[in-house]
Amino acid sequence: MLDANEFGDAVARLYEAAAVPEMWPAAIARLSEIAGCYGGLLFTHSQQGTNWVSCDAVRPLVQRFVDEGWMQRNARMEGLLAHCGTGFVGDHDVFRDEEMAEMPVYCDFLIPNGFGWATATHVSSASGDNIILSLERRYDRGPVTRREIEVLDSIRPHLARAAVLTSKLQMQRAQASLDSFERAGSPAALIGGRGQVTATNPSFEPLLGQVIIRAGDKIALEDDRANSLLQKSLSELAQDRIHDTRSIPVPGRDDNPAFIIHVLPIRRQARDIFSRAQAMLVVTTSDRSLRIEASLLCELYDLTRTEAAVANRLLEGLSINEIVAERGVKRETVRTQVKQVLAKTGCQSQADFIRRLASLAM
Repeated sequence: MLDANEFGDAVARLYEAAAVPEMWPAAIARLSEIAGCYGGLLFTHSQQGTNWVSCDAVRPLVQRFVDEGWMQRNARMEGLLAHCGTGFVGDHDVFRDEEMAEMPVYCDFLIPNGFGWATATHVSSASGDNIILSLERRYDRGPVTRREIEVLDSIRPHLARAAVLTSKLQMQRAQASLDSFERAGSPAALIGGRGQVTATNPSFEPLLGQVIIRAGDKIALEDDRANSLLQKSLSELAQDRIHDTRSIPVPGRDDNPAFIIHVLPIRRQARDIFSRAQAMLVVTTSDRSLRIEASLLCELYDLTRTEAAVANRLLEGLSINEIVAERGVKRETVRTQVKQVLAKTGCQSQADFIRRLASLAM
C-alpha cells in the first residue's frame, strides 16, 4: 500500500493536471508506476470523436494504435464501457482468456508489441464524454493484481474529480473566447473536428438562415459556392497550407446583408484532450475588417507568454534585431521563439505570419 506521502503526491499531481493540462503526462506516469505498469494514456470518447494524451513511455505505441485505426475498433474499450463497475478493472474482469485469444486488438497489436495486460477505469463527465484512463503493463509481467487495483481505487475519486474539473475548465475557456468576440460585436462559433457546432455567442444566432445547422449539428452555408469553400476549409484544417481559403464571402439573402466568415484553426496542444473545438468561425461584414485582441489570437494558437509577446511585436512590424534590443536577450533566443510562433501558427515564414495575421491583431 502507499504511504501518506506517496498517496498525497499522486493526488496532488492529478489536481495540478486539472488546472494545467500539460501536467497530465506526469500524473499518468505516476499512476502507472503505482500500478506496476509500463505507461498509460487518458482519453475522452464521445460522438464528436476521441482525443488522447499519454505519458512519454507509451506515446509511440499509442500513436501507432491511433494511426492504424485500432481506436475505432477497440474491443477493450467497448468491454470497459459495458462493465457495470465504477472502479478500476483488469482484463480478466471484462474478458475470458479464450475471448482475449480471439480478439484482434490483443493478438494482432498488443501482444506482438510486448503488451496485453492493463487496468482501466472510466468516468462520465457532465458534457456526456467518457473519460478513460488505461494503464498498460508488459505482457511478460502478467495481469495487474487485485491488490494493485485496490490501491488505484483509493485514488480514483480524485482522478474522477480532476478529470471532470479539467472538462469544465475547458468549457469555460471556450466560452470566454466566444464572449470576447461578442464584446467586439462579432458573431462567433466553435467548430468540432467533424464540422459540428459546439458553441456560439448570441450574435451568431441572427445569421441562421444564411448559416444552416444540419443533422449532427454540422455547419453549412445556404449559398452553394460559399458552402463548398467552407467545407473545404474545415476539412483541411490540419494541413494548413499557405494558400488555403480562410476568409469566405457569403452573399446577402432577402433583407440580410452579405458578410465574411473567417476560419481560425485552434492550435492548442494535442495533450489538451478536453477541448473539442478544432476551429473558430468569426463573422464580419464586408466593409469591416476582423479585429481581435492579440492575446486571444495567441490563446487560439497555444503560444506561451513569451512567444505571445514576440508574436505581438512581429505583428507590430518589429524586426528580430529590434525585438532583441527591446527585450535585452540573445538574438538566438528570439530566433528560437520566432520559429516556435511560426510552427504553432502553421506559417512558413515571418512574412507569411504577418500576411495572415496582421489584419486580425488589434
